[in-house]
Amino acid sequence: MFGQMMVEPVVQLDPGVDLQTAIAALIKVAENVEIVRWIELPASVLLFLLVPGDPDSGAVYVLDRKKGIWYAVDFEDDQFGGYSVSQLETLLKDCNFLDLIERPGLWRAGLRWVVLPGMQPEAA
Repeated sequence: MFGQMMVEPVVQLDPGVDLQTAIAALIKVAENVEIVRWIELPASVLLFLLVPGDPDSGAVYVLDRKKGIWYAVDFEDDQFGGYSVSQLETLLKDCNFLDLIERPGLWRAGLRWVVLPGMQPEAA
């Protein structure tokens, strides 16, 4: 579970757009989802979205507040249908994922990051 992180821009907004507008834009693109986790950091916002009724359909999205871009975050692993809330908790607690997410410049720069349970994220 987890591995090399893949980051793909999904929604471009105006830099500095208010958070409610930014979230509404992402929800419109993602379609038929509910927000399960919402974590605000000074430079970014992490949302974990699920399709209602499918507990293993979760997807991670991160807003780079400075650039005004929502990114979809995925990993090169065998979780093709999405992640569960418990897997998100593992990502947050055992992988120190927020250490990476709170500094968008680290993953925006094109470096390949590897995220594994029990380890700090590291550039590949």
